Amino acid sequence: MKVKVVTDSGALMTRLEANALGIDYLPLQVTIDEQTYLDGMNLSTSYLYDQMEKGAFPQTSLPPMGMVDDLFSEYEKEGITDVLLITLSKGLSSTNEKVMLFGQQHNLSMHTLDICSTLGMEKYMAIYAKQMVDEGMDPEQIISRLQESVDASCGYLIVEDLDHLAKGGRLTPMAAKLAGMLKIKPILKVSKDTAGKVDVFEKVHTMKKALKRAVEVIGEDPNVNAEDYLIVLMDSRAKKNADYVEKLLLEKYPGMQIDRNDLCPVINCHTGMQSIGIQYIKKLK
Repeated sequence: MKVKVVTDSGALMTRLEANALGIDYLPLQVTIDEQTYLDGMNLSTSYLYDQMEKGAFPQTSLPPMGMVDDLFSEYEKEGITDVLLITLSKGLSSTNEKVMLFGQQHNLSMHTLDICSTLGMEKYMAIYAKQMVDEGMDPEQIISRLQESVDASCGYLIVEDLDHLAKGGRLTPMAAKLAGMLKIKPILKVSKDTAGKVDVFEKVHTMKKALKRAVEVIGEDPNVNAEDYLIVLMDSRAKKNADYVEKLLLEKYPGMQIDRNDLCPVINCHTGMQSIGIQYIKKLK
């Protein structure tokens, strides 16, 4: 049995970073002003942020299927038998479904799971999967272990710019305008409970109150502790707010591992600038 781990650009890594870990990488496509880029390859997070700050409304689409076909054709030549596929949640993207079909057409044994909570979850699942492959663990055993973490993890998004959610169909333009006038900041949840989709969890007045409430909600999960969990804290040029969240989290969970990242382009395209993502992840030991 020869096994490969494949992820996409929702994994908070560039292709070079993923490849350095022995993980293969499929870039989602991002279109900005009629120019299409490959996320994590010829599109950097900083360039996307620059364009969005200038008023761009980027669109996202699946990885190029020709690239998927080429990768799996190469696997056939190399004698690869199994693929562990770790992608954006099925509720947010059809990448998983399409790539699974291509793998089966290339006579590969495909193994996957819906990671549900996409914010930072994907990177850790891909890294854990590669570590377990290197240890010689069976692919289905690996999926079972990853599922344990997915079931006990959850992510929250707090957005500044409601216009992007409206444009993506998450809010009506009128609701977005009204929320802006009333200074409403929705806390969005992404987890197994929401079937991997972005869903409005709670509406709070002002950003600071929303950030504080999000940390309170995490604290309401009795299982979360500094020994068994880590937190991924992401922002799109909202460092001051992210610093505030980190301070609150460390007050609640002294010694907690908190990994800071930029919010990945394929998510930020739909949330807008100045967004905050908070993901707590059950560690695999």
